[in-house]
Amino acid sequence: MRASRTREQGRGRRHLFVVLWCAVAAAACDGPAAEVEEPGLASVVVTQWNDLTELFLEYPEIVAGRPTGNWAIHLTDMTTFEPIRSGTLTVRFAPLSGGGSGEVFTIEAPARDGIFLLDPVVARPGRYSVELSLNSPQVQSAHLLPEVVVHASLDDAPLEGEEEGGAIVFLKEQQWVIAFAVEPAVVREVQRSVRAPAEISPPDGALVQVSAPVDGIAPADANRSAPSVGERVQQGDVLVVLAPAAQDGGYTEVRGRVERLEVEVARAQRLLAAGAIPQRRLDEAQHDLEIARAELEAMGGSAEGEYLLRLRSPIGGVVARRDFVPGGRVTAGSALFTVVNPTTAWLRVQVPVSRVGSLGAPPARFSVEGSSGVEQATRRVSVGAVVDPRTRTVPVVYEVTGPAAGRVAFGQIAEAHVPLDGLERGVAIPQAAVLDDNGTPVAYVQIGGEEFERRVLTLGASDGARVLVRGGVREGDMVVTTGAYQVRLASLSGNEFAGGHAH
Repeated sequence: MRASRTREQGRGRRHLFVVLWCAVAAAACDGPAAEVEEPGLASVVVTQWNDLTELFLEYPEIVAGRPTGNWAIHLTDMTTFEPIRSGTLTVRFAPLSGGGSGEVFTIEAPARDGIFLLDPVVARPGRYSVELSLNSPQVQSAHLLPEVVVHASLDDAPLEGEEEGGAIVFLKEQQWVIAFAVEPAVVREVQRSVRAPAEISPPDGALVQVSAPVDGIAPADANRSAPSVGERVQQGDVLVVLAPAAQDGGYTEVRGRVERLEVEVARAQRLLAAGAIPQRRLDEAQHDLEIARAELEAMGGSAEGEYLLRLRSPIGGVVARRDFVPGGRVTAGSALFTVVNPTTAWLRVQVPVSRVGSLGAPPARFSVEGSSGVEQATRRVSVGAVVDPRTRTVPVVYEVTGPAAGRVAFGQIAEAHVPLDGLERGVAIPQAAVLDDNGTPVAYVQIGGEEFERRVLTLGASDGARVLVRGGVREGDMVVTTGAYQVRLASLSGNEFAGGHAH
């Protein structure tokens, strides 16, 4: 369970709030929306996370018996990082001392995706705890503000002060329309590992080439249904039909010899039954027939039907290449089809020889070119015994199965994190949160609902999925794991990228 975390920014550091009467549903009002200003009042900004939702709340200082102004309550679903689009929000003010029933306000629906608007009037001054309870088809969640001050008069309420700068502004309305996610930095153990180059390759027997055993022609009519590249085939499916050319030792000659030997064996059986020949003559004829049949089967043919050669797939899989044209001529030995079985792949890692002796038991993690996702191998297959004299590395092979095998392709280059013996403990963040900024590892930390900081990191051990942080991030900091590049753009544009904020 993710612990609830609250970040409340100091009073007097954000915006001058304007009370918007009839701002949500202007069509339900009798006249145009009226504006009432409370000049000079400070504002309070709260950001709070729990396992289900993120609350980002802006409100002006509250004065008893007066409209407080526009409470802009932003709610985000933490499982998808999308805005709460429907549901009822109940806001309860409970006095912390002096008794009384407090105040309850109900918002029947968000004003627009992710934003609930409220203009509460609290009758009595004092200190209140405020609970916000969400009942939505997306999620049911609650947030508690431990203390909210209701001032007795305008004179008691703090005034707006100097706005602090330096934070990167990236609005909720922009977070909600991109792929975006944050995750807390946590203390945990991370497997030591070494990073090494790797390649995705087919296991033994998972890639086969079907070649032409003889010269011939691939008749157009017989090959109209030949499988195409990317098509799945089963073991034994016909890939190509050939009409063999007449040649010494060719298909036609071998099939003719089989037919002649079948006739000779039948004749020898009759003669043996009549006592005209010895058993040895029949045995010799049957032996010659078996050899001829084996030769015919090796070519992929049979002694029945037309004089056509049907080449079949030796494995089930996917057609990776097709190298013939229906109606064209083929030569003996030329490759016609390449079939691969993609259900299993091998990750071949070139591990520095200095680290081979400390390899750990867990399987390696890796990411392939063109993808930022981190995959996990299934098991270690082998460790090489010969050192490459040029790279001073040893090949270590891991098996990749399941969904991960379906997301890679044979021949892809990969970067692997090979586990070593031993664990290290410390503050860890997802590897996806680390960006390379001209050779400097950095992460972006969400310090408020719409404010972020760039942090330079000092990194420790990594297992490919998570990395220890020795400096730059503290336990509980919310690091951006998806969407950090867009936050970086906002920082480079001097926050103009964020645009204006309208509720």
